[in-house]
Amino acid sequence: MRFSMYDYDDILNIATTSMLCLVLICGICGNAIVLVVGICRRKYQHNVTNCYIMNLAITDLLFLLISVPLTTYLAVNRIWIFGQFICKMHIYLAHVLLQATCLTLAAMSIDRYLTIVHEICYRKYRKPKTALLICVLIWAASCVFMFPYDYLSHRHDDKNNQSSVVLDCTVNDNDSLFSSCLFTFLFYYLLPLLIIGLCYSRILLHVQRSAHEIAKQLYGQPRQSINFKKRRVQRTLLALTLAFALCWLPIHVLELLSCSQILSNSFSSRHVHILTAARAIAHGLSYFNSCLNPLLYAILNKSYFSSGQ
Repeated sequence: MRFSMYDYDDILNIATTSMLCLVLICGICGNAIVLVVGICRRKYQHNVTNCYIMNLAITDLLFLLISVPLTTYLAVNRIWIFGQFICKMHIYLAHVLLQATCLTLAAMSIDRYLTIVHEICYRKYRKPKTALLICVLIWAASCVFMFPYDYLSHRHDDKNNQSSVVLDCTVNDNDSLFSSCLFTFLFYYLLPLLIIGLCYSRILLHVQRSAHEIAKQLYGQPRQSINFKKRRVQRTLLALTLAFALCWLPIHVLELLSCSQILSNSFSSRHVHILTAARAIAHGLSYFNSCLNPLLYAILNKSYFSSGQ
């Protein structure tokens, strides 16, 4: 049985819409539960890691609410009807939230590095109030740092159509488009992963060289109990980082290929259905990351949902 182009488009639209709606519903429910538990039980007052977990849940929840509905509409209808202002705000807020996610993951890794490698010096500064201040600074930096996107984002109008139908919501021109994609890849993906990787490599070296000294620094609780808690936190942070890296890699690769024009127009036109499906899957994976994080909290950091600290 052979499908026509219209049948294929219909199937792809249904699959894309179903996938994104499922991600949206699961992500909203999961992150909302994380925030409700954190607020009702005042988890942000108990330890630093909980502050960062709640901040990550906020960014995930807002990212899903802002990005998924408009992305779903544009993927299905392929026509932007919401005007220039919504176009600019959509791109700006999506990048602000992505930047806040990256900075939060980096802050969690740096905090883990300082806690293990420089525990004695860092102990007096490692307080929930300090973590809350860092979260505020993360949001402020993300909002200011992404302000240029207000000027780069632009609707693409169909100049051949007298009705001026808006075709897309993206950056202004090819030069800005490539700069935007390269900037996004470097600062929203590669640089955070390098920071996280550097922190964990230093932690690994420190543990290998100073395992005996670290054991002596454990105070107030049995060694086995604290070692278990530290391993549990490290597993959670490593899982969050790995999930971020895997879920966001496909969309970054596709965007770089598209922006750099490595794929020729003839290739793109011949394989338009494959590229469209690949882009839909890549977008779904990137949004799935915001849906996956609460599940990782529940599996790897069960103490967050317990009545204790």
